[in-house]
Amino acid sequence: MKPPSRSGPRPVRALIALAAIIVIMLISVLGNETLSPGKWHQQFKVGLGLDLSSGTEVVLKAETHDGKAPASGEMRQAIAVEQSRVDRTGTSGAQVQQQGSDTINVTVPGKPSYDLVTVVSRSSQLSVRPVYLEAPYVPPSAASASPVTYGDAALVNAATLKLFDKEVCTPGRDASTVNPSWQKTVGYSPSGDQWGALKGQIVSCDSSGTKYVLGQAAYVGSDITSVNAGLQQDSAQWVVDLSLDNGAAAKFATLTTSQYGSYYAGSHSGNPDDQALDSTAVVLDGNVTSAEETAQPITAGNVQITAGGSAGFTQAQATSLADTLKYGSLPLYFKALTANTISAQLGRSSLDAGLIAGIIGLALVTVYLFAYYRGLGLVAVSSLLLAALLAYLSVVLLSKYQHFTMSLSAIAGLVVAIGITADSFIIYFERLRDDARDGKSLRSAAESGWKRARRTILVSDTVSFLAAALLYHFAVSDVQGFAYTLGLTTLIDVLVVFLFTRPMVTLLARTRFFGGGHRWSGLDPARLGAKAPWRSSRR
Repeated sequence: MKPPSRSGPRPVRALIALAAIIVIMLISVLGNETLSPGKWHQQFKVGLGLDLSSGTEVVLKAETHDGKAPASGEMRQAIAVEQSRVDRTGTSGAQVQQQGSDTINVTVPGKPSYDLVTVVSRSSQLSVRPVYLEAPYVPPSAASASPVTYGDAALVNAATLKLFDKEVCTPGRDASTVNPSWQKTVGYSPSGDQWGALKGQIVSCDSSGTKYVLGQAAYVGSDITSVNAGLQQDSAQWVVDLSLDNGAAAKFATLTTSQYGSYYAGSHSGNPDDQALDSTAVVLDGNVTSAEETAQPITAGNVQITAGGSAGFTQAQATSLADTLKYGSLPLYFKALTANTISAQLGRSSLDAGLIAGIIGLALVTVYLFAYYRGLGLVAVSSLLLAALLAYLSVVLLSKYQHFTMSLSAIAGLVVAIGITADSFIIYFERLRDDARDGKSLRSAAESGWKRARRTILVSDTVSFLAAALLYHFAVSDVQGFAYTLGLTTLIDVLVVFLFTRPMVTLLARTRFFGGGHRWSGLDPARLGAKAPWRSSRR
């Protein structure tokens, strides 16, 4: 005969699964230092928000060509772009707020691992234009030498040619800043193309000091559908790869096909002056980042941006350019007024007071649980402590890998979660005790009580999680921190109840102390008012 198959709960498996989850979380926290116990304490760090730690603050002022205050819609768009730029760095808790009619305040917790001023102040107005005139830099020591200009002045209008003659370009101009003469000349045209005359000619410089007259833009940043930074094929050079929409791809194909024909004719004419007209320049915020001859038509809409000079882009520069293009250009030109390190807004004293209040509250809950549930209080308190451990490890992991920062509101979400976790096992305990009152053995009551409590617990936690999700979606700033931790701990509550509280009760029901209804177990039939004694039904 076959042995009878075993059915029902398998508490040991559930506890092993929970232990495995904790071990995996610990290894993820320790990372490469898993085998170095002396460095373990350095890995358990929680990122703190501005209200608990220091941070960096940048104040930006919008500037327009007519000196008037920017429109409110332009400021709202700029704030959205700035928030996206800061968020893409992985920093949690950053705030972008408007102050007055033309000022934006950007605050980031901790010390950012990137140049915050460059990230938030770069306008990221990109265009690609044909080169009409090109004049290499002539150092002052060679002032007597006649400057050489390549190209065809007949393609340049008189006003632009006059500006070209007056413009002085020097080597080393920072391409990450807005070209001051370009900003002054072009300005901003809210009724037309961003940053003015994209359909007209501009004068610009590159980092080597070469100055250019550039024609109408073939495409601009808004025509880009995808952008990525990476290494150039068969090279150690970092580049930015772009894909254009259909309209821009067609325009750029027409331009490069025409230039390629001129390039082929110029390369056989022996006249180097002709070849200057067969180049396209990449212009970012008025500065030429690269200008290359068109060696072949580009018709597929896939373009690669390289940096001028032998050094080229660094990985950080290419990634920064790709990210700023990906998250949009600013509709206004912003000048950084100040960039300062700020101290905590509320300070550690508020944190200490909150922690003390939480510890006192937890101690009172613990006393009540033992007084009311007696032996079952061990399971309840252990569930709370385990939930606290999982919440702590989760926050450490989020801080380490997602740059999550803990604010006072987020800590409030964790404290509120104590009540959610307590509600779950209280529901289970009361269902168990109800069945025990009906005369069922503890083993039987543990299973029937769980079946009755399980649905209630899941419904309750689902409502809490949905509330946290909606609050996070519609709220802003610190309230999002509260909603985030509330949702996180709600998920942890489900994990603890299913993988610890229920299995532990099942195991304890098999012991003499709990299964026999000891007076200090919290399951004494006489104290519960059971209809019939059930000690004798214990096997």
